[in-house]
Amino acid sequence: MNNAWGEKARYDFIVVGAGAAGSVVAAELSSSGAQVLAIESGGPDDAPTITNPSIWFYNVGGPLDYHLPLSPSARSNNRAFNIALGHVVGGGSSINAMVWTRGMQRDYDGWAENGAKGWAFADVLPVFKSQEDWEGGANDWRGAGGPIHVRRPRDPHPTARAFLEAAREMGMPVHDDVNGPMLAGAGYINMNIAADGIRASAARAFLHPALSRPNLTLLVNTQVVKLNFKGTHCVGVKLTKDGGFKDIAADKEVILTAGAINSPKLLMLSGVGDANALRSLDIEVVADVPGVGRNLQDHPRVSSVVFKYKGKMPARPADSNAVEAEAYLSSEPAADTDINLVLEQLGAVTPETAARFGAPPEDAFSITPAVVQPTSRGSVRLASNNYQDAAVIDGNYLGTDADFAAMIRAIEAARELGNQHAFDGVRATELMPGPKATAEDIRDLARLGSGSFGHPVGTCKIGVDKLAVVDSELRVHGLLGLRVADASVMPRIITGPTNAPTHMIAGRAAKFILG
Repeated sequence: MNNAWGEKARYDFIVVGAGAAGSVVAAELSSSGAQVLAIESGGPDDAPTITNPSIWFYNVGGPLDYHLPLSPSARSNNRAFNIALGHVVGGGSSINAMVWTRGMQRDYDGWAENGAKGWAFADVLPVFKSQEDWEGGANDWRGAGGPIHVRRPRDPHPTARAFLEAAREMGMPVHDDVNGPMLAGAGYINMNIAADGIRASAARAFLHPALSRPNLTLLVNTQVVKLNFKGTHCVGVKLTKDGGFKDIAADKEVILTAGAINSPKLLMLSGVGDANALRSLDIEVVADVPGVGRNLQDHPRVSSVVFKYKGKMPARPADSNAVEAEAYLSSEPAADTDINLVLEQLGAVTPETAARFGAPPEDAFSITPAVVQPTSRGSVRLASNNYQDAAVIDGNYLGTDADFAAMIRAIEAARELGNQHAFDGVRATELMPGPKATAEDIRDLARLGSGSFGHPVGTCKIGVDKLAVVDSELRVHGLLGLRVADASVMPRIITGPTNAPTHMIAGRAAKFILG
């Protein structure tokens, strides 16, 4: 029987978080006829900044973004900055730049070799293919007919064309399809933008079509404050809405899809984590799983190497994400592909870099350097046993000498790329760090411009070692009735944005659950 909130007292499955992963999991589970409840703490995904791909950056730092503060990192000059995470139905897939990158074969093969059995590239490729509707049609690497339309820019911006020609001048391979398979080099970005030119978020591709099923219920603006246990069996959740609290039972499983910050936070609040740390906060221990919240990884980026456009910048078409080209390369000859250069058709800067180097004019574009195989590791921990207190997030950005050195080389590569002859027709001058920049200027840019790319992973990793949180079928070690199925389960961050792999993880989770 439904109550005043519109949900029943019990379901077969409860999905905690209707972001990218939760949208996929809830939709797939409901296709079996099971009674499914999806609970989202954010609101509905009906803002115009969601549907229009060309203005996605207005979402970042706005009301649809958790905009969580990060603990200061020494290498980032102990600056205060935040991490962007979607706080809305569809999660990150509703506010991000719609970059659809799978990652390299070696990323997944490395997972499998290090304890995530069954997660090699050959294991995950079929799910990637089944979820996508690639504009070029199906082949050995790509799928067609799936829920997520994936395409390249239809009418590339002049800076994007110049970017690829400049990459050729630097000797990089230029790929027609950067996901087929993903290799070092440059290419036009794959974007999850529908054929009609609007964002193809997980919510729009998976969840909304499934909501016509009477066995799927979505609650918005509703927060799960605790997982409920009988012994070591997760039997449901405690949720709050409008100041009231209610327990909802799960007869089969609870699936945690709250993301790499909030999934470990909820586990710890519920008594699952490092036992000593939990007891110090007066939290009753359900399971001593010391890896919960450890192993945090993200891609550090620097905002940015900026160039003045020659003349008036052409307007961005509404069906483009303003991030149309990128390159992956190695920071040094012996290294694996570990750095990324991303074209942004705007002057992307931090307040600190603007103060140090000067604010860019309106007609400017950026090449954003990033480290995509960071060796730094951070953590998520509780500030208290109160669910309303934000987690303490230590991103440890550029925390190792290796990461800082890689970022310096990425900045130098971005400058080299932007100063190739291919850009002569569209680039007036380098603005940041500037044509006469010294080595110290470049180090200052790294320290003052570094921040999060919004790709946190790893805090509930798959594996068998002492810091592993879930097994290869995403069940939490030592517990029954509970899985984690989001980016937090990645043992190591992939070489690229985490949007597409999060969809894949959720799709595999649904297959495991339904057998």
